[in-house]
Amino acid sequence: MLLNEAIDEFLAYLLVELNRSPYTCSGYQKDLHVFTAFLLKKGLAGLTLEELSPDLLSEYLRYLTRDRNSKANTVRRHVTSLKSFCSFLVDCEYLDHNPAANLPRPRMPQKLPHHLQREEVDKLFAAVPEDESPAKLRDKTMLFFLYYSGVRAGELVNVRTRDLDFKSGFIKIMKGKGGRFRKIPLHDRLKRQLEKYFAAAAGLVGEHLFCNREGRQISTDYVHYMIGEYALKAGLKNKVTPHMLRHSFATHLYGENVDIKTLGKLLGHAEIRSTAVYTHVELKQLREGVQRLSIPAKLEAQLFSAEEESNAPADCN
Repeated sequence: MLLNEAIDEFLAYLLVELNRSPYTCSGYQKDLHVFTAFLLKKGLAGLTLEELSPDLLSEYLRYLTRDRNSKANTVRRHVTSLKSFCSFLVDCEYLDHNPAANLPRPRMPQKLPHHLQREEVDKLFAAVPEDESPAKLRDKTMLFFLYYSGVRAGELVNVRTRDLDFKSGFIKIMKGKGGRFRKIPLHDRLKRQLEKYFAAAAGLVGEHLFCNREGRQISTDYVHYMIGEYALKAGLKNKVTPHMLRHSFATHLYGENVDIKTLGKLLGHAEIRSTAVYTHVELKQLREGVQRLSIPAKLEAQLFSAEEESNAPADCN
């Protein structure tokens, strides 16, 4: 079997049998397209599955790093896609071994997610003149929705009108990451914004909550573009993304003493370690916290005495 044929079968398997979201399937498709483009450059367009070797896959990872200057998280995602694809080939008995089994995943440097300060969130909201057109009102409502619910961009565009339950005060996320269902409490400020949206921009509401002028659901590409444009208008220095609003939602809730387990449920995390990253605090808060510790008077005298001695001028003799 040719590699391209197997890729088509794998993508159909993800969509139909595993019921993965179109967004997830699109991610696998993009990654595997980069791989087939690499093979084309090497003159291996007609590669068969039997020719898929560990050495070839290792060469591909070097190509991602050196030729495409891909970052560690991108290379790591490509490794995951290849491992999933090759596991599928073994499960289907197209191959008797997994050529991607020993592919190393690059280590990810631990970094805190970027988030906006509360005043920056307000500036972002204020940058949208919602009274100019229904489209502007829709855009502002999407910003409110991202911040006050913490949903992902892919979840936002897939919210249907019937997923809003104003009576019970919940938003239903029918198919979050991993196909998981969850309910998010409807914040009062978001509820008021949605009521304005329904009243003044009804033409942009269809089966999906957020649609364009043609009645089609908004794309995630538009959500990214829209947020970037309003962030520039608001004068925000750093690049703002939908995920940054999700991080802001989580960080601000954690700052209000929402426990990590509840936070994980709101965000739709499968594992608590995914939520643990929000337990960070600012360095200023750390310093202030340490300074609150009292020092016994006797110990304080000893510390200052030792400090004075260490700062005394050296003997010139």
